[in-house]
Amino acid sequence: MSDSFETRIDRALLGSFFNLRRANRVLQEKIDNRRIEQFKNDRRLRCATNDIQTELTRSINRLERVETKAMGTLLGVAVAIAVFGATSGILGSDGMLACKGCAIRIASAVLLVFALLYLFASGLLALGAYEIGQVYRPNLGDRRPVVDKKQEKIVLLYCIQQNQDAGTMRSNRLSASFTCLRNGIVAVLTLGVLVIVAGVLL
Repeated sequence: MSDSFETRIDRALLGSFFNLRRANRVLQEKIDNRRIEQFKNDRRLRCATNDIQTELTRSINRLERVETKAMGTLLGVAVAIAVFGATSGILGSDGMLACKGCAIRIASAVLLVFALLYLFASGLLALGAYEIGQVYRPNLGDRRPVVDKKQEKIVLLYCIQQNQDAGTMRSNRLSASFTCLRNGIVAVLTLGVLVIVAGVLL
């Protein structure tokens, strides 16, 4: 079944932000409503404790990798906004486009606004990805010999599932952030081409 027009626009311009937000809302409800007792009959309890612990470590590492990417994106966007904001002077009375036609100046202003909006949106989404969810780990009270072997495994499985869902939520936000960053860069490049063309031909 083909996607609706709104879905295609959302995917192209916002990185499926609205679809991902709905998906994140469902995941957050699962995280909030999930209970340790749900894993008492999980088939994965047959696995060795070390194997389950290894899977928990993987889920934590995934969360940390997404967090690192989000922070890197946030820093990159902050630098891009600072540098690009300084170029807004091209539209001023003494700027490169001051003597160009009204249409050129309006088009440049629109591209400048879109670029800044996309960069800001990318930064906010990256910040959201960085902030989403805690890292779930068992505490000493969930470990042997305080609890038996089965209870320890149950807690480990609970933490794994919580981390996996939190990691998916962060990845969703980061995906939308990357799309906004891409669109912002495209707007910047388009503005650059427009300025060059206007300077050479007009």
